[in-house]
Amino acid sequence: MNFNAFLERIRNLLLFPAYEWKVISLEDRTAREDLYHYAFRLILPGAIAKFLGSFFYVQKQLDIDAYRFSFPLTQAVFFSIIQLLTIVVSAYFITGMARKFRSTRNYARSLKLVIYSFTPLLLMYMVANLNPILLIALLPGAYGLVLFGKGLPVLLQTIPDKQPAFIIIFLISVSGIMFLLNVFFNALTLLIFPGVMR
Repeated sequence: MNFNAFLERIRNLLLFPAYEWKVISLEDRTAREDLYHYAFRLILPGAIAKFLGSFFYVQKQLDIDAYRFSFPLTQAVFFSIIQLLTIVVSAYFITGMARKFRSTRNYARSLKLVIYSFTPLLLMYMVANLNPILLIALLPGAYGLVLFGKGLPVLLQTIPDKQPAFIIIFLISVSGIMFLLNVFFNALTLLIFPGVMR
């Protein structure tokens, strides 16, 4: 996926999701390619924002020379890992739950569904990661639930009656996975950088 196609995919998903999900369902690109060529392109700017936000935090709040670059770099790497793991684990969860919601059980399609549904949230991280005060910028990321709902009947053939419950389960599972991963990596951060509270 070239850069222009990448930008067009973001625009179409945000503005014309019903149409774009049909386009996605007909593509022969693998879910792994979508993970590397689409999701990672969205995660990377958020990781850079995390690096910058952590860098200014170290300079202004801690002023610890030893942490000047190592702490921001670690935070950026951890952010990327958390997002990738959340996407992959959420897709496994969605695949496992599919039959209970009378949907197609297909991991590759579930992964595509999660990847593209994460678009608004990953876009908002580009702002929210610059400073903890800007976390409110993540609120528009909830539009990802709308994208997920629009994609369910196209990619997983979920019947209309089951879609609301599936969306709620998706929200709960993603929130839980992100919470657990953040707790783990925050604890790891404190082990690597004693005295750092963020």
